Amino acid sequence: MAPAPVPAPLTLERKPQLGPLGALPPMRPRLGPWCPRLGPSRRPWFVCDILGIVFAVSTWVLTFGTAWVTTRELFLPARDLAYSLANGLLLHLQAALGLAAHARAMLTDPGAVPLGRAPGSAPDARCLWCCSAKPPRAHHCCVCGRCVRKMDHHCTWVNNCVGEDNQKYFVLFTLYMGLASLHLLLLLGVPVLRSHARGEWDRHSTVSPRRSLMYLFLVALIAFLLNSTMFAMQMYSICTDRTLIERLQRDRRLPRKGSPWSSLKAVFGHRVSLAWLSPFASPEPPRVDEHHWMV
Repeated sequence: MAPAPVPAPLTLERKPQLGPLGALPPMRPRLGPWCPRLGPSRRPWFVCDILGIVFAVSTWVLTFGTAWVTTRELFLPARDLAYSLANGLLLHLQAALGLAAHARAMLTDPGAVPLGRAPGSAPDARCLWCCSAKPPRAHHCCVCGRCVRKMDHHCTWVNNCVGEDNQKYFVLFTLYMGLASLHLLLLLGVPVLRSHARGEWDRHSTVSPRRSLMYLFLVALIAFLLNSTMFAMQMYSICTDRTLIERLQRDRRLPRKGSPWSSLKAVFGHRVSLAWLSPFASPEPPRVDEHHWMV
């Protein structure tokens, strides 16, 4: 009697849980950027974060309020018309440029990676949060809900991430606000030092400054310390070609792609001009062969 044939073993094929890159719908957060698909170069950008909106509006309210109190308490009572006009125009110009840079930093796409699109020839790395292709040196922002190229940090004061495409505006915002705060501190401190040098008062004198002047001094001092610190940190990040996140992670595997001068030109523009200091001038897009990775 012939033995019964042994059945062939079944081959079980395990299907991958993740399909092609664009197969899975991205996980959209409840609060994130409002960014209609109008093309990569002309698309509005606004992060719908309640805390960030409150801080951004507070920046404008504090700036306008401080400018009004300064005009009422320092410039209008001054007897020297040329002194009032020169310092008033310079101070208000610095504040206006700072607010313009703040608006550009808040409403400019920081370099968000397109959802569900493969970034060219880059490695096929998928973000676990937004399910988009993650290019090198990109990090996911939980507030914006997107991966941002060369993300430095998420700033609540501008209600946006500071990334590859809006870092110039953030640097100009800290620069002009820091200069305006320093200017206001000098306007408040120089007359006091002159009075002390003329012997009008000493340490035994009783000084009772007005509340409005104390308000101006505290706002100017805090704003100067914050903006000067952020400006120094941003310039250090640009010159060393290391973002704040990369420094905190201490990732030494990232090669340095150029000199500090080339890093400055990559952020502010390839041609050195007054456009570097203008928040209304957009820097040229980075080239593919330079150290900025293109999507």
